[in-house]
Amino acid sequence: MSNYQLHANETTISIPRIITVDSVNYYEILVKCGQVMWTVNHRYRDFAELHDQLVSERGVSKDKLPPKKVLGNKSPTFLKKRQEALEQYLREMLIFLKVTMPREFVEFLDFHRYDIIFLVQHLASSLFLRGDAFLAKSKKYGFSVLELHAISERMQIPCPPTEAACSNYNFSHILDFCAQLETIIVLPTKNSLPTILYDDDTDKYIPHALHKPIGSSNLIPVQLRYELSVFKVLRNLIIYGVPTENIQNVGALRETLSRIEVYKSETKQICQIALCDNVHKDAAEDELDKSKQWKNLRHAVFKENQLTVIDRTIRLFPTVKDLVLDKNKLESIAHLSHLNNLQILSLRCNRIAQCANWHVQLGNLVTLNLSQNRIRLLEGLGKLYSLVNLDLSCNLIDDINEIDYIGNLPLLENLRLMGNPVAGGVDYRARVLSRFGERLQEIYLDNEKGNQTEYDMALVLSALRISAQKSHRKLHSLLEPGGSTPAEEQQEKQKNDTERAGPSGGAGS
Repeated sequence: MSNYQLHANETTISIPRIITVDSVNYYEILVKCGQVMWTVNHRYRDFAELHDQLVSERGVSKDKLPPKKVLGNKSPTFLKKRQEALEQYLREMLIFLKVTMPREFVEFLDFHRYDIIFLVQHLASSLFLRGDAFLAKSKKYGFSVLELHAISERMQIPCPPTEAACSNYNFSHILDFCAQLETIIVLPTKNSLPTILYDDDTDKYIPHALHKPIGSSNLIPVQLRYELSVFKVLRNLIIYGVPTENIQNVGALRETLSRIEVYKSETKQICQIALCDNVHKDAAEDELDKSKQWKNLRHAVFKENQLTVIDRTIRLFPTVKDLVLDKNKLESIAHLSHLNNLQILSLRCNRIAQCANWHVQLGNLVTLNLSQNRIRLLEGLGKLYSLVNLDLSCNLIDDINEIDYIGNLPLLENLRLMGNPVAGGVDYRARVLSRFGERLQEIYLDNEKGNQTEYDMALVLSALRISAQKSHRKLHSLLEPGGSTPAEEQQEKQKNDTERAGPSGGAGS
């Protein structure tokens, strides 16, 4: 961002061209402050309104502004002369107002959008007027990464003269407001919130906003770093489309935060979130620093990123209860055995094909969402004995016998299988329910309980299957070397009956 206080002598203003829109001429003003530049467009009427304010309130000479012309004001020659005269006018005003930089001049040139000092003062003035009323309704607020960067930079700068001259601009208004917030949303730009929350086609928007210059400036959101130490009681942190590594200091968040959500930030590793304020140093250490644990975090949502693995820094969330990793590029899970409180895990829309021995890592899991992956086999889920809700919809399960592995889970109540090849078979629902034996009436399959017809058919199918299994075992025993003959089986049965009768049976006869 620009810092006019630091680069006042290097600040320049020019009008490189005229833009005509619907027969109206706009003068494009180019402002350069240090390495930062931006443009702002104004018609002559805007210049006249600014000049009237400067004349009445700032002692500017009335004849400084090029006069208005009614006839011939569309000719190229006239417009060129006016362009040069307006450029000279702005340069003279910048020199004359260099020290005081009145608000009307600041906002005319959009300093309040791209300059650290003036953006912070603009925000402070807004919070001075409306901050208390806002907090009375909600302790949730959305910041652009530009605002957070400006606040972070302002903390390192002495109080500017323009701020001391007006109490409305006092930086303390921002600090007090931030210290009371419980939820913040971090966005690439201020106007991206409605797009993210309400537009279904957000996949196209966020990566674009992340790398696109902000407004008419050369500032890029992905390049702006910020800290969060001003938030003293924050409980919920939601980040959309902004790299988590841009956070320089999380302050007290490792102690206070109970929920963190990171969306579309191009994050590739968990360590970029868990160790966001020192990822390159801490992630390389052999032993994870326990002081970096997020001690009260219960809910973690890392959705629509670029995660390929669950690295060991997931251990820094020891108290997390629900973990959402939807729409990433995961092929397996790892290190989740360290999350002893984990009850809900969502891995929807990843690249998972194998679930081997998942009970070793997910011993206490209650809800598991594996929809829209590449799963065919279910044996690895067969020992998740605490599981109540299981979503396997839109996978590649094509063998009804795979249901046997989850049919014996004692607490399972909700099962979703729609979108699998097996769900397209004849009597699909009855065939699935038949695998749950006496518990079939407790099962919600694809969000619905079975009806009586399905239950009756399921019981018949279950009986036929059990009978077929017994016949198969019997045939198998006959074909095995040393297998028993029918006569031998009858003799063995009589012997067992005699043994069960015992001595008392003989005395009674």
